[in-house]
Amino acid sequence: MARKMSATERAARDVLNQYVRDGLMERSQANATIRNGLHIAETTVRREYVENGWGSALYYGGKVAAAREEFDAAKGPFARRMKGGRLLVAEVYAAVFAVVEAEEGPREGAKRLTPEQAEAVMGTVRDTAREVRETATARRPYSLSA
Repeated sequence: MARKMSATERAARDVLNQYVRDGLMERSQANATIRNGLHIAETTVRREYVENGWGSALYYGGKVAAAREEFDAAKGPFARRMKGGRLLVAEVYAAVFAVVEAEEGPREGAKRLTPEQAEAVMGTVRDTAREVRETATARRPYSLSA
């Protein structure tokens, strides 16, 4: 008889399965990641959410957006491998958070966002912040400052 899979394991496996399908990791590596790391991710996210009231979909979405941006900008196979690992971890944590939030219930006033929605929102926020920084640091042609 097959064992019953927890919701957090199912969410993490869904993330890892995409990496396996894309050829970025082997099935044995995905299984080892679940076996060796899922309990750490779940314990951390659950404790911070329940006991301390920390974490939000936007927080984890921001981490995923930042990791994806770094992965896309990485040059060379070693850099892409390292940044891909960071992206994988961020996506697993975001998926685990979504399950924990669904099980424990959202905090009062919190908006319910899927990890994909949160990543899109935070990606837009990061792009806007970058544009503001670049505009602020750009030399203005008719400025009196040196």
